[in-house]
Amino acid sequence: MILFGTGGIRGVMREGEFDEKTVMVASKGVSNYMKDNNLKSVVIAYDTRNNSKKFADLSARVFASDGHKVFLFSQPVPTPVLSFAVRQLKCDMGIVITASHNPPEYNGYKVYTFDGVQAIPKITNVLADYVEKAWNMPIELSENFEYVQDELLDQYIEKVTSLISTDLNGLKIVYTPLHGTGLKPVMSVLKKLGAQLIPVSEQCTFDGNFPTVKSPNPEDDGALTLLRKYMKKHNVDLGIATDPDCDRVGVVYKGIRLTGNQVGVLISDYLLNYADEDSMIVKTIVTTDMVKPMCKENGVRLFETPTGFKYIGYLAENSKYKFLFGFEESCGYLTGDLSRDKDGVIGSALVAVVSKKYDLLDRLEELYQKYGYYQEKLLNFKFKSVNIAKEIYERIKKMDLDIIDYSKGYGNVEPNETIQIMFEEGKIFVRPSGTEPKLKAYVMTVSEDKEKSIENLEVLVKKFKDILEKTKG
Repeated sequence: MILFGTGGIRGVMREGEFDEKTVMVASKGVSNYMKDNNLKSVVIAYDTRNNSKKFADLSARVFASDGHKVFLFSQPVPTPVLSFAVRQLKCDMGIVITASHNPPEYNGYKVYTFDGVQAIPKITNVLADYVEKAWNMPIELSENFEYVQDELLDQYIEKVTSLISTDLNGLKIVYTPLHGTGLKPVMSVLKKLGAQLIPVSEQCTFDGNFPTVKSPNPEDDGALTLLRKYMKKHNVDLGIATDPDCDRVGVVYKGIRLTGNQVGVLISDYLLNYADEDSMIVKTIVTTDMVKPMCKENGVRLFETPTGFKYIGYLAENSKYKFLFGFEESCGYLTGDLSRDKDGVIGSALVAVVSKKYDLLDRLEELYQKYGYYQEKLLNFKFKSVNIAKEIYERIKKMDLDIIDYSKGYGNVEPNETIQIMFEEGKIFVRPSGTEPKLKAYVMTVSEDKEKSIENLEVLVKKFKDILEKTKG
């Protein structure tokens, strides 16, 4: 039995893990929660993965059988469009069937609240109990639901175009949706803004097997091979890739893949020109600190959240300050108030706007010279089970190290399962993955000298690997 966690459910599509029964039970649990809280309407979306449409249809039928007003998308759409739809249709909840950038054998089930924010732990903890109880309940199905009008996606495209509202004439972009949902909205928005688009045609088919890549993750160089080939063939500087549910954006510029941190810094730098005294930027604690001096210089507040874009979305929706920009190191970006999740359509457009104004590499170097050479590296350590990863995390916490434990809450960041280890050369954030049997270590350092910063990063990586070795003893 697969459990309902803080990110909903994600698993391999096989019997007993992520299958029809899992989707029906999850939907029944959420439906019962809705009934107990007088919530009456839900909108359901899905991506281009194998079985996503079937699972979404099944979910709609479960909610409909319980008498809820149910809207189901008739075509695959980006996850941020689900967030937009919840807000636009004024639904009480939203569901999206997706496993984001995971390999093809995976799928997942994510829940959104009335504000278009992915459900935060105080909601998912309650939902988990409802879902667990639903395993032994009879589940009925009904066809009494309606489809979301196709105009909603067109409306979203128009609103994103208006939000970005920058002339991109003369800008050439190679774009790949990696067989996913970004195809229509990303292409439409960039074309409406005037950019010349060269699509990676082999990856413009909806195909849940993702036949042209090992894993459809725009953070991985391996997923960008065809993008690079097209850029070289057509002599284009800017390449953009979005993952299957179009919430993450990968960027290649003049042959160099920019990290999520670097892209976030470049967009922040651009948007700070439009900030007023009530503006705020929001980032996760494991995302680059480079924006801290940038915000300070511009009189803009910077807020930090636990890992997970839902926390950024929640703060954007509930803060008294004006939301300027939110980003995380794993290639998630958002501005405006159309959606409340990381948005690959908006993110792609923002990247295009910044690259129209600057040579991205030159601008990044200027910012490094001004604020310091911030270097970051993510280390992933895979184990046989989620429990083993968690056990090693607990052992590290007990070591004689300079540790800040975020599980008790620290600063204004709400409690979460992360520790920060301080070293002379910088710091390392460590957390067990919420969805996979992995331990993640985010290594961060800064120096006024580029070589020194790179050297410090390598020292920190070695120090963490030594720490891991000690946990085996």
